[in-house]
Amino acid sequence: MRYYKVLLLNCTDPSEPSEVAFLGEFFKMIQLRYPKSVQYKQKEIKSKKVLKKALSKKWANVIHISAHGDSEKYPSGRRGKQTSIEIGEDDVTSDYISTLKSLNADLVFVSACFNSYQDMAKAFLGLNVNHYLAPKTNVDWIQAALFSTMFYKRYLWDKTSFKAAYNYACVHTKSGKDFPEFWYL
Repeated sequence: MRYYKVLLLNCTDPSEPSEVAFLGEFFKMIQLRYPKSVQYKQKEIKSKKVLKKALSKKWANVIHISAHGDSEKYPSGRRGKQTSIEIGEDDVTSDYISTLKSLNADLVFVSACFNSYQDMAKAFLGLNVNHYLAPKTNVDWIQAALFSTMFYKRYLWDKTSFKAAYNYACVHTKSGKDFPEFWYL
């Protein structure tokens, strides 16, 4: 039986609606029915340094990062995008992620606009992560929260495969177009 430990990292400003608060409440409600199936922790992230420290703990096998994201063309003009996770004034790029120690996680879900490009996916997969999931478009926080709720219910509690949970969330939410693909080892 798979057992999950989920780390919910909120990298948005406290004055904004919080996808992590939404997911935390959902996880609390689910635990009323399935009390021992999934453990989770919520953490507020205010800087790159705090993110690095949270990821270095090695407690979680599923990591959910809720943040704003950005994407721009590579300065060299290469084909593709250079993406980043925004934490306050900090831009956490794929180059920075690549410098972290191995995560040994089953899944990293970065719920930040424009973060499903190859650079960020490769950075996380290079940290010994089996699956990487992020939106490729600009997505509203409530749509991202609904997508992740549908996905996690199927994946964590119903114990479906990653691909089955992903497909279910794509089909049953209006935000499926924002998550057109996933990345995996």
